Amino acid sequence: MPNPLDPIWNAHLTGRAALKVVRRCVTVTGINRAIAFSNTRFDGLTDQQCIDLLDAAQTEVDDSAVLSLYATFEATLRDHIAQQAHHLHAAQHPNPNFGVALATSFSEYCDRNRMDDLADLFASAVGQVLVAQVGNIRTYRHWLAHGQRSAQPSNVTPVFAYQTLTAFLQAAGLA
Repeated sequence: MPNPLDPIWNAHLTGRAALKVVRRCVTVTGINRAIAFSNTRFDGLTDQQCIDLLDAAQTEVDDSAVLSLYATFEATLRDHIAQQAHHLHAAQHPNPNFGVALATSFSEYCDRNRMDDLADLFASAVGQVLVAQVGNIRTYRHWLAHGQRSAQPSNVTPVFAYQTLTAFLQAAGLA
């Protein structure tokens, strides 16, 4: 089963590599900056201005990767859980329509429920350590997504997010 996080991870690595190339254009002597930076926002900037922009961009690229990785992970879990609703169609008591209503209710529950509760459903397959690590990623993602207004939780790097979320999905048989 393909890992749904791979396209995001590959795009992140490409973005980091592109930033590294631009940084080289700033710091390596002998590169014609006028040609390299023509028609870009780096044209006419000092070395320090370019480095400052690159540092800020790196932070945003890393934060965006964590957000995207977690969003895709969450969608994968929600989709898998919601797909289990068809098993409930077999419920026939008190009448044959009960199973359909139960499955519909379950699907709606999955959409409304907190993600940390849904991740806990997989604890028997993935282990409590991965569930806790995913919870830390979720906390960091929440902090990023809601404007970084409160005290910063433990930092989550894109590498940690990708490796942890991938390990979870693999252990759950979803990647």
